[in-house]
Amino acid sequence: MTKTIFLTVLSFLISAPLFAQTNDNERKFEQPYWIEQPVIEALGRARVELPPNRARFSVRFSETDRDAKVAMQTAVERARAAYTAIKAVSGEASEVATSVTVNPYFEQYRDRDGDRIENRRADKVRGYEANVTVRVLVNDVAVAGPARAAALALGPEEAEPLQVYLDQTANVLQQAYAAAVADAAARAEASASAAGAALGKLLVIQEGSSPCMGRWTGGTGRMAMNQFRASPPGDRLETVSVTASAKHSFTGADDAVTQAEINALNLPSDPPKQTVEAQVCVVYAVGD
Repeated sequence: MTKTIFLTVLSFLISAPLFAQTNDNERKFEQPYWIEQPVIEALGRARVELPPNRARFSVRFSETDRDAKVAMQTAVERARAAYTAIKAVSGEASEVATSVTVNPYFEQYRDRDGDRIENRRADKVRGYEANVTVRVLVNDVAVAGPARAAALALGPEEAEPLQVYLDQTANVLQQAYAAAVADAAARAEASASAAGAALGKLLVIQEGSSPCMGRWTGGTGRMAMNQFRASPPGDRLETVSVTASAKHSFTGADDAVTQAEINALNLPSDPPKQTVEAQVCVVYAVGD
């Protein structure tokens, strides 16, 4: 019994310094880093307007025939000519993706009410419709209009509007961030000047919209995730409707689109500026 009590007391004496050390560390950790010296905190904000750097559009070619293979081959050849025309204008600045669908259409009859009804039996197939969709992403907005005009010159049955947008690349985000940092530094300098103090060295810089020092409640300052916002993609520059009657005369894979045809279908448009926002928080020491 005496041995057990002695071991318990010894264990408590050994662990007591650890508890004391932990409590000391917690108190030191919870103390704000800025409480021992005067500081100036500033929130920098930037809204940068930049021209769009991406564009996209799509066209669709449709062909019908009693033979599904013939319908598909003809539609594919027209789409291949469009691909060649688009690449001739935009080169490596464009990425082209194509897809093909083939669907049957059936004989029709009228019911007792006079409504036209398709007879969707396998032996009542009248023919096949083949559709080839050409989707184009352009990395140079300057050639997007001519590239689309080259596709339109081949008379697709459908054409989607040309859409331009700002892709948030690293360079775009860095421009907004740099502007926010400059704004934060200017605000800190203005605060120091208004208070009759000199701005000291930079202590903290943090991306996000929350204060660096946070709302002090005995814990560490709050952190905020970086927030960048840009105008969503999809600003439509113009719309051109193309019908089957306007179809370019197609003679095969070597069919060429002339510059005159491209010029005639390339409507002039001013790409709207896009915006990117960034926020940053800074803390400066107050100089002597």
